[in-house]
Amino acid sequence: MILEILLTLIFIRPFICSLAFPYANLFYSTLLIIVISGWIIVKRLPLMLSGSIKYPLILFVLVLFISVLFSGDKIVSIKELYKYISGISLFLISASLSYRDRKRVLSVIVASGFLVSLLAIYQYFFGFQHVLDYLTRQKVSNDFILDYISRRRAFCPFVTPNTLGGYLAVIIPLTLIYKNKIWILLPLSSALLLSKSLGALLSILLALVIYFCLRGKLEKKEIVLFSGLLVLFGLIFVARSGAQKQDLQPIFSTVMRLRYWRDTLRIIHSFPFTGVGLGNFNLIQSRYAHNSYLQIWAEMGILGLFSLLWLILTILKRSLKNIKNSSLNNQIVALTAANAVFLIHNFVDFSFFLPEVTLIWWLIMGLLYAETGFPDAPTKPQNTLKNI
Repeated sequence: MILEILLTLIFIRPFICSLAFPYANLFYSTLLIIVISGWIIVKRLPLMLSGSIKYPLILFVLVLFISVLFSGDKIVSIKELYKYISGISLFLISASLSYRDRKRVLSVIVASGFLVSLLAIYQYFFGFQHVLDYLTRQKVSNDFILDYISRRRAFCPFVTPNTLGGYLAVIIPLTLIYKNKIWILLPLSSALLLSKSLGALLSILLALVIYFCLRGKLEKKEIVLFSGLLVLFGLIFVARSGAQKQDLQPIFSTVMRLRYWRDTLRIIHSFPFTGVGLGNFNLIQSRYAHNSYLQIWAEMGILGLFSLLWLILTILKRSLKNIKNSSLNNQIVALTAANAVFLIHNFVDFSFFLPEVTLIWWLIMGLLYAETGFPDAPTKPQNTLKNI
């Protein structure tokens, strides 16, 4: 029963935007913490602090609390801490599941992404007026959302097209596991196109290159997918480059990000070791650095960035080592590619700090760690998700 509740929460997570609906997000987060606590008590979840994963995970958690201790605004940092605690807990839970239950989690993640894509497509064709009507009723004036609507960039259920694009780009590689359900790719790819996010498209193109290299062989559907995304990237780039307004052109977005990074480096220079504290990062023109790694350094100090990268590299190293020896080759490669999309996209965006996206990433990290470390998976090569 408790697994079904957790799966339901995983499914609805992308639909509760933390920035647009803070009270709904607070309710969800409280419920999630209760379910996680119940899971740990009922299942007696071992914290899996063994092997090479133990040291980076312990260091990262330790740095989180140190960051709160040295924070300029401890209340804000404590509020931000729950995102990390929830993410780490989901990582441990997903990594401790049986093979059958891990397949269920993966199916829920993909199903949720499929519904998100349909919602984004609906918004593009019918929903922009609904958003304008809502903003009018609530007497809300948001220049960014109005700009997205005028440029016809889909963003629902998130608040920015880049967040939508980054999320969909993470889900798309996971669909390659489903050999007989390739049709799922159509709405996902279409919604990604309608977000017009160059960063997301570039991220998935690079991740698919990694996927192809790890697979060692290409199927027709994979070649078609890569070719189609490459064409979409070119079309969006040309369309945005030819825009008359300066703020619609890719060069404008690039220049703004360079300014954010420059200002973030100044903060890092002032607080290189302790950081300014979780949630205390803020620029004059933006709440985010549009580079999650720089912002993590600015908030948590150099040890925070180091411990997180250590954790990520430990899992990736283990997965790469086991790809050739595992009967779940395709599944591990797909999870690795999805992980790569998230990591690459966060060089130019901030979805790491949005729980509606980053909690899905923590789950994927846990699934990836489990696939390479658990002995209960099938021992013979097969279509592992064929009957899902």
